[in-house]
Amino acid sequence: MRESDPADLDDDCGAEVLGAYLEDLRARLNGERFEALIRAVQITCALLGDGRRPVLEIPGESDLAPDLRCEYLSLMAVMITGHLDHRLVELAAPDGARGWAVVENIRSHRACEAERAWIEKELEGIVRAGDATSS
Repeated sequence: MRESDPADLDDDCGAEVLGAYLEDLRARLNGERFEALIRAVQITCALLGDGRRPVLEIPGESDLAPDLRCEYLSLMAVMITGHLDHRLVELAAPDGARGWAVVENIRSHRACEAERAWIEKELEGIVRAGDATSS
Protein backbone atom coordinates (compact mmCIF):
# COMPACT_ATOMS: atom_id res chain seq x y z
CA MET A 1 0.00 0.00 0.00
CA ARG A 2 1.31 3.45 -0.97
CA GLU A 3 1.96 5.90 1.84
CA SER A 4 -0.15 9.05 1.55
CA ASP A 5 1.57 12.36 1.17
CA PRO A 6 -0.11 14.99 3.43
CA ALA A 7 0.16 17.50 0.57
CA ASP A 8 -1.94 15.17 -1.62
CA LEU A 9 -4.60 15.04 1.09
CA ASP A 10 -4.64 18.82 1.34
CA ASP A 11 -5.02 19.10 -2.46
CA ASP A 12 -7.90 16.61 -2.44
CA CYS A 13 -9.63 18.41 0.43
CA GLY A 14 -9.06 21.78 -1.23
CA ALA A 15 -10.60 20.53 -4.49
CA GLU A 16 -13.63 19.23 -2.61
CA VAL A 17 -14.03 22.52 -0.76
CA LEU A 18 -13.72 24.50 -4.01
CA GLY A 19 -16.22 22.25 -5.79
CA ALA A 20 -18.77 22.62 -3.01
CA TYR A 21 -18.17 26.37 -2.87
CA LEU A 22 -18.72 26.72 -6.63
CA GLU A 23 -21.95 24.71 -6.40
CA ASP A 24 -23.15 27.02 -3.64
CA LEU A 25 -22.24 30.11 -5.68
CA ARG A 26 -24.06 28.76 -8.73
CA ALA A 27 -27.17 28.17 -6.61
CA ARG A 28 -27.05 31.65 -5.03
CA LEU A 29 -26.28 33.64 -8.18
CA ASN A 30 -28.30 33.72 -11.36
CA GLY A 31 -26.59 32.36 -14.47
CA GLU A 32 -25.46 35.71 -15.87
CA ARG A 33 -23.97 36.91 -12.57
CA PHE A 34 -22.25 33.56 -11.98
CA GLU A 35 -20.75 33.64 -15.49
CA ALA A 36 -19.46 37.21 -14.99
CA LEU A 37 -17.81 36.15 -11.74
CA ILE A 38 -16.21 33.08 -13.33
CA ARG A 39 -14.93 35.17 -16.28
CA ALA A 40 -13.21 37.58 -13.87
CA VAL A 41 -11.60 34.66 -12.03
CA GLN A 42 -10.48 33.04 -15.31
CA ILE A 43 -8.88 36.30 -16.45
CA THR A 44 -7.07 36.61 -13.11
CA CYS A 45 -5.80 33.03 -13.33
CA ALA A 46 -4.57 33.63 -16.89
CA LEU A 47 -2.75 36.81 -15.83
CA LEU A 48 -1.14 35.05 -12.88
CA GLY A 49 -0.27 32.04 -15.03
CA ASP A 50 1.50 34.21 -17.59
CA GLY A 51 3.88 35.42 -14.90
CA ARG A 52 2.79 38.99 -15.31
CA ARG A 53 2.92 41.52 -12.55
CA PRO A 54 0.68 40.98 -9.54
CA VAL A 55 -3.00 41.51 -10.17
CA LEU A 56 -4.01 44.51 -8.07
CA GLU A 57 -7.45 45.09 -9.54
CA ILE A 58 -10.36 42.83 -10.30
CA PRO A 59 -10.44 42.19 -14.07
CA GLY A 60 -13.65 43.64 -15.47
CA GLU A 61 -14.37 45.31 -12.14
CA SER A 62 -16.65 47.86 -13.77
CA ASP A 63 -18.81 44.96 -14.98
CA LEU A 64 -19.11 43.45 -11.51
CA ALA A 65 -21.65 44.70 -8.99
CA PRO A 66 -20.19 45.46 -5.54
CA ASP A 67 -21.56 42.21 -4.08
CA LEU A 68 -19.92 40.25 -6.91
CA ARG A 69 -16.59 41.91 -6.12
CA CYS A 70 -16.85 40.44 -2.63
CA GLU A 71 -17.78 37.07 -4.12
CA TYR A 72 -14.73 37.34 -6.42
CA LEU A 73 -12.39 37.92 -3.47
CA SER A 74 -13.95 35.07 -1.50
CA LEU A 75 -13.71 32.70 -4.45
CA MET A 76 -10.07 33.61 -5.05
CA ALA A 77 -9.33 33.02 -1.35
CA VAL A 78 -10.95 29.57 -1.48
CA MET A 79 -9.03 28.74 -4.68
CA ILE A 80 -5.72 29.80 -3.18
CA THR A 81 -6.08 28.32 0.31
CA GLY A 82 -8.49 25.44 -0.23
CA HIS A 83 -10.27 26.57 2.94
CA LEU A 84 -13.41 28.47 3.79
CA ASP A 85 -11.96 29.93 6.99
CA HIS A 86 -11.53 33.50 5.82
CA ARG A 87 -13.48 36.71 6.05
CA LEU A 88 -13.59 39.95 4.13
CA VAL A 89 -12.74 43.18 5.89
CA GLU A 90 -13.68 46.52 4.34
CA LEU A 91 -10.85 49.05 4.43
CA ALA A 92 -10.67 52.78 3.74
CA ALA A 93 -7.70 54.13 1.80
CA PRO A 94 -6.15 57.48 2.78
CA ASP A 95 -7.87 59.09 -0.21
CA GLY A 96 -11.27 57.89 1.03
CA ALA A 97 -11.65 55.06 -1.47
CA ARG A 98 -13.02 51.78 -0.10
CA GLY A 99 -11.44 48.39 -0.62
CA TRP A 100 -11.44 44.89 0.78
CA ALA A 101 -8.88 42.63 2.41
CA VAL A 102 -9.17 38.86 2.78
CA VAL A 103 -8.21 37.77 6.28
CA GLU A 104 -7.56 34.12 7.07
CA ASN A 105 -8.90 32.78 10.33
CA ILE A 106 -5.57 31.43 11.63
CA ARG A 107 -6.96 30.03 14.87
CA SER A 108 -9.32 27.81 12.92
CA HIS A 109 -6.50 26.66 10.60
CA ARG A 110 -4.32 25.67 13.58
CA ALA A 111 -7.22 23.77 15.11
CA CYS A 112 -7.62 21.83 11.83
CA GLU A 113 -3.93 20.96 11.84
CA ALA A 114 -4.14 19.73 15.44
CA GLU A 115 -7.24 17.70 14.64
CA ARG A 116 -5.58 16.18 11.55
CA ALA A 117 -2.51 15.22 13.63
CA TRP A 118 -4.75 13.59 16.25
CA ILE A 119 -6.64 11.63 13.58
CA GLU A 120 -3.39 10.44 11.98
CA LYS A 121 -2.11 9.29 15.40
CA GLU A 122 -5.35 7.40 16.04
CA LEU A 123 -5.20 5.74 12.62
CA GLU A 124 -1.61 4.67 13.19
CA GLY A 125 -2.68 3.11 16.49
CA ILE A 126 -5.48 1.22 14.77
CA VAL A 127 -3.08 -0.09 12.12
CA ARG A 128 -0.58 -1.21 14.80
CA ALA A 129 -3.36 -2.92 16.78
CA GLY A 130 -4.53 -4.69 13.60
CA ASP A 131 -0.98 -5.84 12.84
CA ALA A 132 -0.59 -7.21 16.38
CA THR A 133 -3.79 -9.27 16.22
CA SER A 134 -3.01 -10.74 12.79
CA SER A 135 0.42 -12.05 13.92
